[in-house]
Amino acid sequence: MQRLIYTPLRCRECRARFWIYSPFKIVFLVLVLLGITLWLVRVRLNPAPASDASNLTVADRQFSRLSAQALKGDADAQLRLGKMYANGEGVIVDVTKAAKWFEKAAHQGNSEAQFLYGTALLDGRGLVQDYQAALKWIEMPASRGNPEAQYRLGQMYRFGIGTPVDKVKAYMWFNLAAAQGKDDAVRARESVVGQLKPEQIAQAQTDARHISEQMHHKAGAGKRATTSPPASP
Repeated sequence: MQRLIYTPLRCRECRARFWIYSPFKIVFLVLVLLGITLWLVRVRLNPAPASDASNLTVADRQFSRLSAQALKGDADAQLRLGKMYANGEGVIVDVTKAAKWFEKAAHQGNSEAQFLYGTALLDGRGLVQDYQAALKWIEMPASRGNPEAQYRLGQMYRFGIGTPVDKVKAYMWFNLAAAQGKDDAVRARESVVGQLKPEQIAQAQTDARHISEQMHHKAGAGKRATTSPPASP
């Protein structure tokens, strides 16, 4: 207790040790005790919500359920699980596991997973970089109307990534993405158009219309298939 409120000193001449009352220590001690008291009062008046632990439990259960669904082959669950690992949502970021789940969902025809798996191959994120495989996977969702995939595919044809340079195809994919409001595609299309002849631009526009018609046709067929009544027995 003496050390809390007194400061030890020593006489320079006789070297005798003695203690001097220190008001600063008293003030410091009072402030510390006051702070502890206020903290205890606050804890009693505002206890930590019991829901914090329960929320973590719910999140763990949801993750376990999602993992189980993904392991059973649910493409949507595989896509969601891949995104969680890619973005660190409730788990530690793991690009290798993300790419694995994207690949599984992509092989089942999930358009978004195909694009994410293709970009992972393109960037070498979580797996071995493979430009040609990336081109194949990105072209699938691009052909189904994904503007991000269309823009990325246009860039690959523009710069010859995984394929020979083809400015006509680059313009075509940029044109399709631009028609859906992709601003980057608009700027990219404008930068390519000056490198093409009029007949090449016309051909690219014709090809773009053809692909657009195919997309609308497939979309309409899919909608009719899901809304048509069951056949009569």
